[in-house]
Amino acid sequence: MGSTTLPYMKTNPKIIFFTDFDGTITLQDSNDYMTDNLGYGVEKRRAGNLAVLEGRMSFRDSFSDMLASVKTPFNECIRILQEKMKLDPHFVEFYYWAKENNVPIVVLSSGMVPVIQSLFETLLGHKIDSHMYIVANEVESRDGKDINTEGGWQIKFHDESHFGHDKSREIKPYAALPDNERPTLLYAGDGVSDLSAAAETDLLFAKKGHDLVTYCEREGMPFTLFETWESILATTKDIESGKVSIKKVRTAVQLGIITTIVLLLVLLLDNRVKLLPASIHGHLPTHYPGYVVTDVTIASCSSIGLFSKCRLDPERWTRIEKDLYLRTGWTSSAFLHVERKKEEELLPTDKVVVDLKISRLEPTLTDETKADTEVWEQRPGGIWLKRTAQRHASDSQLTITAVDVLFGADAVDPRLNWEVKDRPLMLDSRTEELETRLTIRRGTPPKNKLPVPRINDNGRFKIMQLADLHLSTGLGACRDAVPAELKPGQKCDADPRTLDFVERLLDEEKPDLVVLTGDQVNGETAADAQTALFKSVKLLVDRQIPYAAIFGNHDDEGDLKRAQQMAILEELPYSLSVAGPEEVDGVGNYIVEVLGHGSTTHSALTLYLLDTHSYSPDERQFRGYDWLKPSQIGWFTSTAEGLKKKHREYTHIHMNMAFIHIPLPEYRETNNYYQGSWTEAPTAPGFNSGFMDALEKEDILFVSSGHDHVNDYCMLDKDDNGKPALWMCYGGGVGFGGYGGYGGYVRRVRFFDFDMGPGRVVTYKRLEHGDTEARIDEMMIVDGGAVKAPVGVA
Repeated sequence: MGSTTLPYMKTNPKIIFFTDFDGTITLQDSNDYMTDNLGYGVEKRRAGNLAVLEGRMSFRDSFSDMLASVKTPFNECIRILQEKMKLDPHFVEFYYWAKENNVPIVVLSSGMVPVIQSLFETLLGHKIDSHMYIVANEVESRDGKDINTEGGWQIKFHDESHFGHDKSREIKPYAALPDNERPTLLYAGDGVSDLSAAAETDLLFAKKGHDLVTYCEREGMPFTLFETWESILATTKDIESGKVSIKKVRTAVQLGIITTIVLLLVLLLDNRVKLLPASIHGHLPTHYPGYVVTDVTIASCSSIGLFSKCRLDPERWTRIEKDLYLRTGWTSSAFLHVERKKEEELLPTDKVVVDLKISRLEPTLTDETKADTEVWEQRPGGIWLKRTAQRHASDSQLTITAVDVLFGADAVDPRLNWEVKDRPLMLDSRTEELETRLTIRRGTPPKNKLPVPRINDNGRFKIMQLADLHLSTGLGACRDAVPAELKPGQKCDADPRTLDFVERLLDEEKPDLVVLTGDQVNGETAADAQTALFKSVKLLVDRQIPYAAIFGNHDDEGDLKRAQQMAILEELPYSLSVAGPEEVDGVGNYIVEVLGHGSTTHSALTLYLLDTHSYSPDERQFRGYDWLKPSQIGWFTSTAEGLKKKHREYTHIHMNMAFIHIPLPEYRETNNYYQGSWTEAPTAPGFNSGFMDALEKEDILFVSSGHDHVNDYCMLDKDDNGKPALWMCYGGGVGFGGYGGYGGYVRRVRFFDFDMGPGRVVTYKRLEHGDTEARIDEMMIVDGGAVKAPVGVA
């Protein structure tokens, strides 16, 4: 199957133009107009927009609240909008040019399809042609009323995301096409609803004076400024005709040759000496490449000294909020400070940092560096900087653009273009003992390309579950290791031994997806949780394996809460992890769709991942651990129901599964058949919120948890008619930083091997020590897409 199975690829276009509708194609936002004139007004609407932009509110919640304030019948709303809305005066020209030149226009809108269709028909004077597509939210009745009555309608969101319509999802299949098939992807937008799509395309047009520009400036995201579609048409024509390179912008190159050549050779000069006439400025790209580092230093302070401060002038310096002593100093603290400037704001006298080393002595000059005019400049902690004021030095991919702090001899950095320095800071013996390390990023931060997990061409797909890694800041101490020493005299360091085990299995099993089911971070020994979190995924990033993570009860016992860790995970390469809807309890309630093989956009497997929280909120009545909340079960049920129609379109057997951290109360059912080790009492919640019933109702084949390190069984639950209904599995504890001392328990990892042809799932475990080649307790748990009992089990 080729890329032509994707709807916008049917005519084999060179360019696909994705665009917002309201305020981008139209001069006014129809939803804003209704809210301002028929709803609660402009002041409250703008307050909601600002809350979204600052991350205090989801777009979905803000948008739903806006439209809920509009009580006017829906047909009357459309009539009013047909009278008041106007198209950008140059969009009609773009529309017909795109039709003539095989450029599909895909309208991705947070508005409603009936509104957009009616406005196009009114403003264009006819129904839209086949080269234009509309992907937007719908409208539905409220409380059984007619939508054309007072208060009778409400918005029906396109998907379950916190945007309500995550526009990036429509773009990702096209961005994932092979280089020889992939067209150039362009996008135009103006507001907060465009945030999810802003990073997915090759060239972003952002409307001058609107919220999307504010967001891009804040995040250092490149964009091309536009005021009308005249400049968009001019730039798109240049790309289509070949006057400007089609910009094979694929993974790490941002804005490609358009930005590099036009920006560097035209805009930088023009900004300084105004070479170009004003008439040309209308459609030239405006680039905001972010910051470059101009200096680095350390500020130390003492709690005893009355005037001792650990913070330098905030107008000049950005402090990295990590005590270089990891809060272990009796009276002393120290913090790294970084001076950064936007590239376009650099003065001729400003120097940018092009190299950084850690050394007691001045770094030795090599043959290459002997010819340099710059010298090494010393800073506290053994930091040596090489800085330059040479023209265009800030454009180099060697220029340092960010600095961070990690800890431990085994510190790693999975972020693209980052490198951990090989020596710890030499502030004093304490920073050397803690192995306080700097990690630096060189060049423009590349754009993460979200992976698209897909069934292999042979119809197979393998999931590796990593349960309870329990990684620390530093090497960590082994607990209950079996054997205590892999080799006589070889000290057992927890994290290296854990990761060596994981690395071996990654190379031997070659999984297609890894699910981390919580307690990646061993909170009490992870004073810097970021360091531990980075270690949990670095092996996966190096092997380009997609992964999805949820949290356990120990992850947020260090210095980072769940939301902070998820924000880190969402930005890492190959991560599919998502915080999930804000209105749902917990952090990390989301789905992962595994597409069918080839280029189909249909889901073959759906993974539901849910946050099982930590400790019981009511210890008096329900001792132990927390439980899944009604909002989570409601989200799960509505999501599963909403996907059923789409999943039926898949030409093979579609299968569903779930992953959690803390096991369900039903894991304790001793009358059920199980296979594997049941060595400790399952520490499931004392309160049963009914999630297992919801799983069975929505045809989930299996759920797999972690948490109880030395339980690794799979248990079969049956329905009221005695038929197999659900497998409940444990992953088995992986990490040597967590407990494991029950009866010589050997660390292990569970795998799920899918064969999509017959609709089968086989599961097994692999051991760290002993019979390391064997597939322990291997059994088929699904056949023909249905839960299967082992042979001989009644």
